[in-house]
Amino acid sequence: MSYLNSADPDELAVISTFVAIVLSKNKTSDQINVLGNLIVSIGGIMLTIAAQKQHLESIQDKETQIHDLKKQIKDLKND
Repeated sequence: MSYLNSADPDELAVISTFVAIVLSKNKTSDQINVLGNLIVSIGGIMLTIAAQKQHLESIQDKETQIHDLKKQIKDLKND
């Protein structure tokens, strides 16, 4: 998986093309449609999960910033 984090966009396009061709080999149009729709569905769900994780992390970061700012204000008042 670490390769995907550093892969060139063109390399990913070539890999995607290769995988699509391999998965489509010797399959009917109906089978390719089912497999393609399954992959798109999985991708959509993964994007939803990633978006929610990012949203929750953003909320946590904001709460941490607020906590840190409140602590700084308290420290400045005590000086």
